[in-house]
Amino acid sequence: MKWLSILTFLLCFLGKISLKAQAPEQMNYQAVARNAAGIALSNQNITLRLSVRHDSPSGNAEYSETRSVTTNNLGLFTVAIGSNGATDVSGSMNAANWENGPKFLKVEIDPSGGNAFTDMGSSQLLSVPYSLSSADNQWKTNGNSIINKNSGNVGIGTNAPDASALLDLSSESKGLLVPRMNAQQRTTLSQPATGLLVYQTEAPEGFYYNKGSAGSPNWILLGGTGPQGPQGSPGVIQSAYEAGSAPYPSSIMAFITKPVRLTIQEGQSVFVIASRALGGYFVANELGIKPIAQSTIPGSPIIELGLGMFGLQVPANTRIIHSVNGVFKNLPAGTYDFGMGGVTSSANWINCEWGYTSVLVY
Repeated sequence: MKWLSILTFLLCFLGKISLKAQAPEQMNYQAVARNAAGIALSNQNITLRLSVRHDSPSGNAEYSETRSVTTNNLGLFTVAIGSNGATDVSGSMNAANWENGPKFLKVEIDPSGGNAFTDMGSSQLLSVPYSLSSADNQWKTNGNSIINKNSGNVGIGTNAPDASALLDLSSESKGLLVPRMNAQQRTTLSQPATGLLVYQTEAPEGFYYNKGSAGSPNWILLGGTGPQGPQGSPGVIQSAYEAGSAPYPSSIMAFITKPVRLTIQEGQSVFVIASRALGGYFVANELGIKPIAQSTIPGSPIIELGLGMFGLQVPANTRIIHSVNGVFKNLPAGTYDFGMGGVTSSANWINCEWGYTSVLVY
């Protein structure tokens, strides 16, 4: 029986990361077959059984194949472990657990091309073959996709990715570039996931995200201006308050609380509320009160609101707090006095406290 010696071999992987497009994953093996006397077996059909063993030469075979090859005139042969043409294949190169423990390549040979294999020894696979898993075997294929099974955080440009971030990018000279497309391309994306982010390169240009679902997308422009809503109330523009003595009610409509004076613009409205404790030492009656305003232009008439109370009366030696309120609208721009106005045919309304007037302009 002839004995064979393997004088040389070369191992080279097609790595998952850098050469992922070249599938399936293969490992080149090259050797010279010689007999026990050291003479090359030239132009001879031989059979190889090659297996990748876990932890030790006798460990569990994670991949195994049988292959028939023909040596050249120097006894040299080359095979691509994991390629087509092998028989009795067990396992797969892709499924081998490359990241855990050392791996050994066991070589068996039958120089006659049969199945009477002789164990030619095992060699440990070192760093080059481990490019199949990019050293940590975190990257895997899934059809045309590359996926990462890492359960921790991924950092690019940092050795300490933030614990709250699945992906932490750190740079002071580069940014993150998301996919760019025009409006038609964006709106025709197939089944866009909720939260999908793209950059539209034409007006209205900017970042868009899908607020809707994959089946019913709702693209929102980040920082964009939405449709104009109804015009709301402008709110209070200014306010004022006065308190103090004022004339007693008389037979002429006049201010009976200390008025508030302020300047308003066209289109502004004025809310007035005023109160005063009014009474007499004798029975007082026939008092009418209402909100009034008067321009500071000399000779301007008093402007009365059709709101108030009339026919008021109090017993002798009595004071009662009376209040009025109302809104003045459509006044011309200018400066006005605002307060409570009063008029009476009784001369007994002389037992009175201070008056109070508050005004809101809106």
